[in-house]
Amino acid sequence: MTNICIVGLGSIAPVHISAVNNCKNAKLYGICDIDVSKKQTCEAEYGAKFYSDFDEMLKDENIDAVHICTPHYLHFEMTKKALKSGKKVVCEKPAVMTGEELDKLKNLERVNEVCFVVQNRLNKSVEKLKEIAESKKLGKIIGVKGILTWCRTKEYYTSSDWKGKFKTEGGGVLINQAVHVLDLMKYLVGDIKSVKANAMNYSLDEYIEVEDTFSAYLKFENGITGVFFATNANKANDDFHISITFENGTADYAFGKLFINGEEICENEEGAIGKKHWGSGHDMLIGNFYDGNTYFDFESIENTHKAMFSMYESAKNNGKEVYI
Repeated sequence: MTNICIVGLGSIAPVHISAVNNCKNAKLYGICDIDVSKKQTCEAEYGAKFYSDFDEMLKDENIDAVHICTPHYLHFEMTKKALKSGKKVVCEKPAVMTGEELDKLKNLERVNEVCFVVQNRLNKSVEKLKEIAESKKLGKIIGVKGILTWCRTKEYYTSSDWKGKFKTEGGGVLINQAVHVLDLMKYLVGDIKSVKANAMNYSLDEYIEVEDTFSAYLKFENGITGVFFATNANKANDDFHISITFENGTADYAFGKLFINGEEICENEEGAIGKKHWGSGHDMLIGNFYDGNTYFDFESIENTHKAMFSMYESAKNNGKEVYI
């Protein structure tokens, strides 16, 4: 049995806890958070041992694995320390906050034992779409587009001391919300070769440094091209939309469903906990890791992160093409 400690009791932590509780070969042992006022919740609601210091928690030999659910700027250092201490690691997105950190992460010992959280790859409709793409039932892929229109208010940012700042979040809608869309475009179509991108802050420029809107043109290694658009300036959290144009038809992943030439052929299972648009992928990803020893390693998420950082570089240079 694998004893797990969740690090960071924020909005995504209960999703991880629920998934762990559904595992046959893992159990929740502890929760680590710098906010000591959460100790009572940890013990009463989750029956977990509470830690307020990450480094001290790592010394506990009863803990076999840690789930890093902390702010972005802590992901790399916590992953590095956890691996060095001999723990298994499950790391929420993004794996790192900068391209420099990505290079350092790549060179860590045991990095390919880390389970990186790209849970949307495991949504039922995405798995079906990948099967269709790889089988070439609709012919070759011609192009792809990814669209995310979500809502993040002033209160979302002002209620936290790390969001909305380049130093601690690394960016805005791209690195925090739409990285999942970018990752699925890469996962379904292939590695991204170059990007041209633009970023804007239309709705929250008085409150945050980072972008609320991002657009990009992508070129893939296989010659396919794609368009990408994401915004947090919408008034609702609409399910994101990925559309793939094939030689002999179109596949649309939207509203948690897969449509082929307009006909619904598959629907995701709803997540047991959390926001509806998060889907149910966490349960499968964490279950696969502990019960089946299958997971998405560094190599499988490297190109997504390189493309993301290249998009930020392009946006800073007025949309100049950046090669990955």
